[in-house]
Amino acid sequence: MYFFDVKESKDGTKYLVISESRQTSTDQNYIHNRVMVFEEHLQAFVEGFQETINFLGVKDRTYTVDEMRREYPKAYARWTQDEDAQLKVKYSEGVSIDELAKHFQRKPSAIRSRLTRLRLFAS
Repeated sequence: MYFFDVKESKDGTKYLVISESRQTSTDQNYIHNRVMVFEEHLQAFVEGFQETINFLGVKDRTYTVDEMRREYPKAYARWTQDEDAQLKVKYSEGVSIDELAKHFQRKPSAIRSRLTRLRLFAS
């Protein structure tokens, strides 16, 4: 799982932090890696990343939140504590990812992402 954060140093310089978190295959421990991209290198990073995306043949998926919410009404909405509690119970009862997506009105990938964040699902 990857996380993208924009941080600011004490002198006001903004930078991007890309963090990777993955569970080891042998136990419940997680390995964490981070890459920092500072403002002066951001344009070169974006250009290199876009070239890589193009080389891999990844298609651009442009959509608005409103378009996504037509199919998944709670897409991109913050999860509540109550929803997290319900998700934990339903997942532990063996409810499938697709059924959870329907219940919570979110994309299946959002369900997997939330379960991973709650340390209930290994990505």
